[in-house]
Amino acid sequence: MIFRFKIISDKAEDFVLHIDADAKSTFFELHEAIQFACKFDSAELTTFFLADEEWDKGIEIVMFQDDSTNHNHAPDMKHTSLETLLKEPEDKLIYTFDVINQKSLYIQLNAILMEEKLKSPIVSYDGGTTPSQNHLNRYNLDLLADNDSEFQNAFTDFGELEDFNTIYGEIGEVI
Repeated sequence: MIFRFKIISDKAEDFVLHIDADAKSTFFELHEAIQFACKFDSAELTTFFLADEEWDKGIEIVMFQDDSTNHNHAPDMKHTSLETLLKEPEDKLIYTFDVINQKSLYIQLNAILMEEKLKSPIVSYDGGTTPSQNHLNRYNLDLLADNDSEFQNAFTDFGELEDFNTIYGEIGEVI
């Protein structure tokens, strides 16, 4: 079986992406197809959520399984096939591609086709402007190097370390 997905964005109104994937493909393979088609930074943490008719988040499909903290064993992308959680046309997913800034794509299973297997998900349509990932989470090395910047001055508003030591003494003396 082939799952045909339609993917849209609330940030880029004209963006539409169609991806066809074998039902036995994993969520990780769908994730990779979206990353490739949208040219997203693969270093960003991502996650899928099952969604209801109103796009409210349900079960999370995590990128990495963390057995030390997750006792409920949420499904992970690499070990969960699409057919495990998606059963009918109009099933919905939310793909959060920028977890820190909560930027997401909205995915609907448009059709289930009784065709031959696909080896990997393929993009069957790509239109509009791809929503951008926010890269403000990264350090701006130019700001850190500029001694006159407002950002750099925030660290020296309370005086130099030598002044602090003169007033309060060495940290080692307190301990």
